[in-house]
Amino acid sequence: MQADEQNTALSQKAKLHLEKYNFPVEMMVALPNGTIVHHINANFFLDQTAMKPEEEGATFSFSGGFEDPSTSTYISFLKEGLERANEYLAQ
Repeated sequence: MQADEQNTALSQKAKLHLEKYNFPVEMMVALPNGTIVHHINANFFLDQTAMKPEEEGATFSFSGGFEDPSTSTYISFLKEGLERANEYLAQ
């Protein structure tokens, strides 16, 4: 897709996504124009959700009414992505 000369708009969006991509899986929140407003690597996500909430240095909070740290962290990731997207849309 990145090298698709017939569809330059799609090629540009693919390029923007690849700039933020880290192996093996990257979760991203993107605007329709391809701008990545928030992203997290799956390995980092799993490392963070494996931490106990009381551990010092935990990046994410597990509060929010969910018992499963992965679910809570993923919802926090999405909420932060939407907040960042709103900043772009307000411009």
